Amino acid sequence: MLLKKRGNNKKHVIFFILIVFTITLFSASLLDEYEKRLEESSAYQNLKLQVLSAQQTVGAYSNIFDPYLSLNLQPSGLVFERTVTDDGDTKTNQTNLNMSADLKLFHVFGTNIGLSLPFQYTSNSEGDSDFIMNSLGLNVSRKLITEEQAEKLGVKAQYLKTLYSLEQQEWALFVNLVTEVFNQKYYEGLEAVNRKRLEIYSTQFNNAKDEDLKDTYKQQKLLAQKALLNTEKILEQITLYTPKIFDSLYEQIKNLIQKMYADYHEYPYTQQSKEIQALELEIEKALAEKNLWFLPYLFNPTLNFNLDYYFDESEKLGFQAGDFKWSVGISGSLDIFDRGERETAVLKRENTYDIKLLELKEEKERTEKQLSKLRLDIDISKVDLELKELDYENSLKDAEKSLELYKQEFITLEEKQLKLLELEQSRLDYIQALHQLYLHQLTLMQESGIPLGGYLDEEKN
Repeated sequence: MLLKKRGNNKKHVIFFILIVFTITLFSASLLDEYEKRLEESSAYQNLKLQVLSAQQTVGAYSNIFDPYLSLNLQPSGLVFERTVTDDGDTKTNQTNLNMSADLKLFHVFGTNIGLSLPFQYTSNSEGDSDFIMNSLGLNVSRKLITEEQAEKLGVKAQYLKTLYSLEQQEWALFVNLVTEVFNQKYYEGLEAVNRKRLEIYSTQFNNAKDEDLKDTYKQQKLLAQKALLNTEKILEQITLYTPKIFDSLYEQIKNLIQKMYADYHEYPYTQQSKEIQALELEIEKALAEKNLWFLPYLFNPTLNFNLDYYFDESEKLGFQAGDFKWSVGISGSLDIFDRGERETAVLKRENTYDIKLLELKEEKERTEKQLSKLRLDIDISKVDLELKELDYENSLKDAEKSLELYKQEFITLEEKQLKLLELEQSRLDYIQALHQLYLHQLTLMQESGIPLGGYLDEEKN
């Protein structure tokens, strides 16, 4: 998606994420891990092929003077002939090669152009050989009423849609990577807290003499055991990294998101996703088709022009050098009766334009509502982060008081340890709130249509 400064009419595109992502902050370990996930994603690899195919289709309409050149064997092709007499003796051996060089141009202002240069080579066992290339063929064909521009708009829209899907898949894989790293940070810490709680409650349960107190400790022990099992279940579902790799990934991700969002939030850019751009092209296409709503009812023939020019004598065909022949033809068909197919085609042409306008309006409204929601989510996350920070500060004070009480033997060792675990839980809750804020920021940038890593659209197109 193009990120343009307001009030700047120059076609200057700034992809700050490209710089951040590939140079400033995206060091080897994070980049390697992300590229590994791209390579192992079947959805991403399939979309890459779709983008390549769509790009080639766009090129076929845009680069109209890029020719197709091929060498074709004529119907007789390469033939080796051998003549044998009745007594079995070989009389002659002869080799014939018939080929043509064909040059074709498609979609040249709605016209297809072909040039054909046939040639023949003959040699025999007596040492005689002959090379014949004495004519040039030209073929031009086009529909009487063409919709070349509408077709071009359609293939460009499809390319943008496919490219947008690829970009969204890149975002999805990156957000999934970030989420797993954040989850490892939080749930490994939570697992340690729950395990320690289970140990403390188990000790209290084993040491308790009072039955009512023993029942209370048993309940706390079971709740801690359940929490520990749930934490282990979550950790089983994510990719866990070794401590050294994890610490590096975690710091890189935090720094990267902070830089990305700071740039996104600071500069007054307008964003328009490729999905919106594709819909606008489809509206142009639908309008062009609506203007020709009557086309299904018309006889729209294909016009053909053929010219054969002989620049050398052809005894076989009876032509002299400089002779030529040409022909003009009309081909096509017109349905007289049908079962409503033409009427349906007309209705489609008349109504698709209005439908596409509605789709564009709905998509813009959906995007704006989603962006507004995500901005509110970010504000809510910031408030939640402040609350978690206050909780942590209060827990820190409580932990300090518990240490003093323990020194004065007013509380037991287990009670002191539980207070310290509450402090650790508060710290983890703060970290989780910070993670949630980062994820909302990533989602906002993704929904804005910014390509992750940047696509140099102007250079590609």
